[in-house]
Amino acid sequence: MSPPQPKHKKRVVWRVRVMMAEREIRSVTELVRRLEQVGVSISIAQLGRLIDGKASHWNQEVIEGLMEVFGCELSDLLRSQ
Repeated sequence: MSPPQPKHKKRVVWRVRVMMAEREIRSVTELVRRLEQVGVSISIAQLGRLIDGKASHWNQEVIEGLMEVFGCELSDLLRSQ
């Protein structure tokens, strides 16, 4: 009998850059400013890591701020593959 095949692990893919492009937000700096306007404080470096999928933790306040800035739902920001 052959060993069981490993299951394909689903990945979460951020769509923040897509959302930025669709809303003509041209830089992470501009997105940080818009987040500040809705009461969310995050550094450019922290947001960049989050957007690029290099952050190990996601802050609920930041995610809610992104949803408010983009006028979208969570499913618009994240996809599984």
